[in-house]
Amino acid sequence: MTERQAGEKSRSIGNDAAMIAEIVQQVILRLGHKTESDHTHGISTTRKPDTRTTAAINERIITSQTIASLHDSTVQILIPPEAVITPAARDEARGRNVEIQRTIQLPTGQQPDQDRIEIIDHENPQRARAVSQQLAIRGITPGAMKIVLSDTPAKEVHCQYSEHNETAVMIGSINDIKRFSKEVTPTVWVLDMHRLTFTAAVNTIAQISKTGSATR
Repeated sequence: MTERQAGEKSRSIGNDAAMIAEIVQQVILRLGHKTESDHTHGISTTRKPDTRTTAAINERIITSQTIASLHDSTVQILIPPEAVITPAARDEARGRNVEIQRTIQLPTGQQPDQDRIEIIDHENPQRARAVSQQLAIRGITPGAMKIVLSDTPAKEVHCQYSEHNETAVMIGSINDIKRFSKEVTPTVWVLDMHRLTFTAAVNTIAQISKTGSATR
């Protein structure tokens, strides 16, 4: 190869490298522009946690003020079968996308024995009432046991043991029930409400009611 040919080949290789570098730069710029555009249009692949809640209301008359006083996360309320709902309350609920659900009046003899059910929620008493309502609808009697719904379950377990001398276990999933009931005989079941949804909590209590270690 002559010196002239070698020079031309070197320039050709240099031009190719420069072209490739330019193409790569253009691709990077376009990808960056697309990412910026996605953020501008609010596109996100992150799934927000489900914070929807159900509230139990025992008032005989449901007014617009009743609905307006609900927490923003409330999407459903449970009311007594005989409760009266004002037209303004229905409009307020419709505007807030809140579903109004009447609880079912169970026949005599099928009502849960409230003396044997103790559901406590120090952080959110309405949540405990809502759970109790759901259990009544299903006709579930959990037995002589103590259920604590808690957003700080580890602290609650310690409190139940140190202050009340109870054998407490923390439940974060329905699978924990069988596991811990084999290790100890719980007298208090502390439900981790950061890990359990409202429906999961009701299902968990229903499962606890079937365990042999549920009796205090």
